[in-house]
Amino acid sequence: MTSRNDAPNPLRLAKALWGWEPHPTQREWLIADARVKVAACGRRWGKTEAAAIDAATTAIIQPGSAQMIVSPTYDQSRLIFDQIERLMMGSRLTRSLTKITKTPYPKLSLGESTIMARTADDDGRNLRGHSADRVIVDEAAYVRDSVISEVVSPMLADRNGRLVMISTPFGKNHFYRAYMRGLEKSTSTASFSFPSWTNPHISRQYIEAQRSEISARQFSVEYEAAFIDNSNCIFAWDDIEVAACASPPVAHDVVVAGIDWARYSDYTAVIAISPTGHGYRVVAMDRFNKMGWNSQISRVVEFMRANRISSALTDSTSIGDPLLEQLRGRLYEARLDVAVEGYTFSNQSKRELIEHLGLLFAHHSIAIPRDEHLLRELRYYEYELTSSGSVRMNGRQGIHDDLVIALALACRQARGFSVDDSYLSHSSRLAVEGW
Repeated sequence: MTSRNDAPNPLRLAKALWGWEPHPTQREWLIADARVKVAACGRRWGKTEAAAIDAATTAIIQPGSAQMIVSPTYDQSRLIFDQIERLMMGSRLTRSLTKITKTPYPKLSLGESTIMARTADDDGRNLRGHSADRVIVDEAAYVRDSVISEVVSPMLADRNGRLVMISTPFGKNHFYRAYMRGLEKSTSTASFSFPSWTNPHISRQYIEAQRSEISARQFSVEYEAAFIDNSNCIFAWDDIEVAACASPPVAHDVVVAGIDWARYSDYTAVIAISPTGHGYRVVAMDRFNKMGWNSQISRVVEFMRANRISSALTDSTSIGDPLLEQLRGRLYEARLDVAVEGYTFSNQSKRELIEHLGLLFAHHSIAIPRDEHLLRELRYYEYELTSSGSVRMNGRQGIHDDLVIALALACRQARGFSVDDSYLSHSSRLAVEGW
């Protein structure tokens, strides 16, 4: 295999094949030669495009190379892979040499070189047993620490391979530590910070508009690519990580749900959880918006049918009260035996609800999926002191909190069920707890 130092210039190759030219910081990133490269990127910097060019030119320059695109979700991995496919099929010089396999996982072959796309979920199970010359981890800050250390790194060991991590910052986890190693002049790691405005193709007017629409702290993370920790967050990042790392418990017969309604700017969220001997496990979730109430209720009914929901707790504040009655009616029509109850929000009742969820995370009594939206909402759900001295809990400005509320409602409802396979008298339990 051709060594990187002796290889043709990937930027000249990209221009010759696809007419592509990088902006200055993309050029800086692509020509850097280090065994580990870490880039903290602002939104719309161009990381997907740069990663695709990087992988595509490497496949050509290094015949026989094996590369893996890894992301927290399948859809995220496909973003880069699909861009690579468009590049290879878009040039007559590479089109005839390119073979695409869509199932069971995306794989592109260019002669003897291969590029595969996989997810990092389920403890990296889909990555185990593979080896690679290069692994590109997209949205690396959302990938669990153990997947990087216990799965991705061993994949590179046999071939003395290279690791590329690109992401918007998300707390101070393994991605932050890798970034800091590069700043400490590590001989093997090169780190870069690329705020959104280093992409000259993005309107500065757009960026300044974002500055005025979201909080200063959120802007620092999303557009300045800054690593920020926040003591106002209700759920500690370490506890969120433990919850997302938890081994899936044994399936349970009882499944309950929490529902948070919204229509336009926010999302309606519904989350199903199962009580276990160690706490609760999220077994299903849905999130949608820009739908009429009738369509939303139909979608929730189908969610309950598909997941065999036995009981649900829904926000019954304001518009939530008539929706509760409509949902009950639709469930009756569908012959689904689901006990649906309402929860009225006040500052105090919301605080009690969220504090209960916070205790579950602090005691490591909950298991959640590594869903980007859920992780983000938990990470940026915080409290603030009002001018009257009371505590108010909400998602940070610009961050939705619908999944957090739905999860909290589900966990509150699950307190009426046992953690073995028996069903407690729900009305008796609620009466004891003062409902």
